[in-house]
Amino acid sequence: MTVTVNFAAVANSIAGLTVSGVTMRDIDQIPDAADMIYPVMFPQPNNFITDISPVFQSFGSNGTAKIDMSYTLNYVYIHAPAGSGISAFDSYSGLITNLAAIMVTMLSNDVLTGAIDNIPQAITAIDVIEDPAGNSYWGALLSFRVLEFVQ
Repeated sequence: MTVTVNFAAVANSIAGLTVSGVTMRDIDQIPDAADMIYPVMFPQPNNFITDISPVFQSFGSNGTAKIDMSYTLNYVYIHAPAGSGISAFDSYSGLITNLAAIMVTMLSNDVLTGAIDNIPQAITAIDVIEDPAGNSYWGALLSFRVLEFVQ
């Protein structure tokens, strides 16, 4: 038997989910800038995969032990340019509505390729955040805890 780790497959499955009003992106679709594509959710370029925790469920050598592995995938959600409305908080209601839609989609979907389980773990920031180009947007940072049977 062979140990397999499916980071890319899980990320691809998340990108393939449908969230009304939100463009979902994969690891090979991280935008340089979010201009013209928001609202968008994409893998966080820095620290995309964190908190890796393998647990051996049996003894074995040379890749034969049964292993479960949990890890966190971190995403960026960009909703709208900061200051794009008449007041500073004009897009805030839409941001919260779309975050709820993302949570519903993730909580309702337990068949991501490569994952045995996926659980929204945290929304670590709802704030003005920057896209990879340094442009300011209302958005959020999200984390999803994934469990894989890697062997």
